Amino acid sequence: MVTIVELWQPILLSTVLAFFGGFVLYMLVPIHAHDWGMLPDEGGIMERLRQAAVKPGMYMFPCATSPKDMGTPEFQARMEQGPVGIAIVRPSGRMSMAPGLIKMAIYHLVISVLVAYVAGRALPPGTEYLRVFQIVGATAVLAYAGATFPFGIWYGATLRYTINQTIDGVVWGLLTAGSFAWLWPR
Repeated sequence: MVTIVELWQPILLSTVLAFFGGFVLYMLVPIHAHDWGMLPDEGGIMERLRQAAVKPGMYMFPCATSPKDMGTPEFQARMEQGPVGIAIVRPSGRMSMAPGLIKMAIYHLVISVLVAYVAGRALPPGTEYLRVFQIVGATAVLAYAGATFPFGIWYGATLRYTINQTIDGVVWGLLTAGSFAWLWPR
């Protein structure tokens, strides 16, 4: 068994590599350039949302207040008439990247610690590079990419978005696997 304390180097390295890998995927490689589309008459829709005093939050439209309401003819008619969608409304004002970047770094750190826990229980010291890479890679890819599919299944995320998020998860998982395999205790 290998303790998490013994794995602090690969934890930190994989956190940094995954963080900068995200920078490359989002800023330098154009795969995410068209993940989100613009609404027709965006200005008019935004004005109507301002008039309605929509607060930051997550919204579904049409929205049923209970499973029972989903079966009513009125709700079904609204579903048929459309549009049907989900909206995330953020606070107004300039968007600062700093809070999101800090949260993303913490996310990568948490994943790396959890992967270290699994790998430390599954692999003894001195395990060969490829075996560490396999176990850590599978665990990390599952951690990073596994949650993207329910978003597509239940909330209507496009196939393109789901695939792009999965690519991110595979890249982050492979960077994590390489870090742990390279620095695995001998």
